[in-house]
Amino acid sequence: MSSPIQSAGNTSSGAALAGGVTKSLAEFISTSADKRLPSPVRRATSRAYANWIGCALGAVGDSSLETMMRVALELGGAQHASIIGRRDRADVVSAALVNGFAANTLDYDDMHVRTLIHPTGAVVAAAQALAEREHAPGHLLQSAVATGIEVECRLGLALFPAHYNAGWHITATLGTLGAAAAASVVMRLDAARAAYAIGIAATQAAGLRAMLDNPCKSFNIGRAAAAGVLAALLANAGMESAPDAIETKFGLFDVFGHPSKPESITEGLGESYLVSEISLKPYPCGVVIHPLIDACLEMAREEAIVANDISVITITVHPRAVELAGRRRHPDTAINGRFNIYHAAALALTRRSAGIASFDSADIDDSKLAALRDRMKVEADASLRPSQAGVHIRFVSGVSKEQKVEFPSGSPERPLTEEQLREKFIELACRCMTKGSAERLLESCLSLEQSVDMAEMRNHWVS
Repeated sequence: MSSPIQSAGNTSSGAALAGGVTKSLAEFISTSADKRLPSPVRRATSRAYANWIGCALGAVGDSSLETMMRVALELGGAQHASIIGRRDRADVVSAALVNGFAANTLDYDDMHVRTLIHPTGAVVAAAQALAEREHAPGHLLQSAVATGIEVECRLGLALFPAHYNAGWHITATLGTLGAAAAASVVMRLDAARAAYAIGIAATQAAGLRAMLDNPCKSFNIGRAAAAGVLAALLANAGMESAPDAIETKFGLFDVFGHPSKPESITEGLGESYLVSEISLKPYPCGVVIHPLIDACLEMAREEAIVANDISVITITVHPRAVELAGRRRHPDTAINGRFNIYHAAALALTRRSAGIASFDSADIDDSKLAALRDRMKVEADASLRPSQAGVHIRFVSGVSKEQKVEFPSGSPERPLTEEQLREKFIELACRCMTKGSAERLLESCLSLEQSVDMAEMRNHWVS
């Protein structure tokens, strides 16, 4: 899929070449509230919103989320915003923190593959909290979400992969700016205040990749959402910041990495939207594993896969998949299992499923899964695209079988059907509500622009 945005490079182009990025983004943000989005963008945004709500609902009851919520509610102020899936309400900053955390907990949330950003994570959490407090209409929330995603992903395309390779959790760092952008749209900030919000967000941006195998992975995203809300609130209240925080000396680019073509960040801004590139996950695990899961599921549909019948399983994936999910043959925690090539492949091959129920019930110490993992050989192939993967099985009998995937299910090239999205949403939502309530909530999410008051959304899970 083509885009004017270029990949990041190690260059000393400096602030002079980046002049006006903050100003241009702020002007884009300030005009987004009343701009009617193209129909395909509205549809993509509503689907992404529904997916986010479903993922947050599915995490209700998770032990790490309970810890986060308990602390947040103890510290919180005026109860203006809902905790998704619960009767509890909190102040807008705390609600954004908890809901951003929740939506990422199951590793089932969306992904922008070219940047490895989970686009809705912090953005929707921030916009949702403020939209409820402000009794904003659905079309305003829709514009806020599309705008926030555009800001974080355009910056992501400019800074990836150098920023990510340096160890920054890109969903958290740039998600902070995306959340601030979305929050600023809901607050209807003018360009000057939006620029200050960007600066207030930028100085809070943080998040380490070292946290990806523990609950702080999700805390990074919740914290980005909370920081974005706080940035917009402070800017609206009159607090100033560097008006050119992205490109100024010692600003975002100086600290997080210089893009090779900073001017491309704003090229065509508002003419097309990157929300259309979002992948909605069919499997609750690292997106780099999804092509392999598809290949394994196709293989398993043909015949039963039993470890004792197999000589070797050769897995071929893009090098990024090996880097992020292929360094350990046997995972030692459930979270590590969601980011493990061997475990995901064994699950798909033996259980012929890789949905939330399969991952939840799969014991990482299961002897059958371990035996299959022991027969696997993972190879990185730099000639493959990240969307490609292959699995080759040589049986003890001497017979060999092979399966390849060009694009994984859930990707823009193979998007989830309406029925697939519905099944995913209902399965997750039914963890805390009836099927009838879940179906009505899904319809409200998918018809987001028709909502008169976003504060009424909570009625679906508190009725």
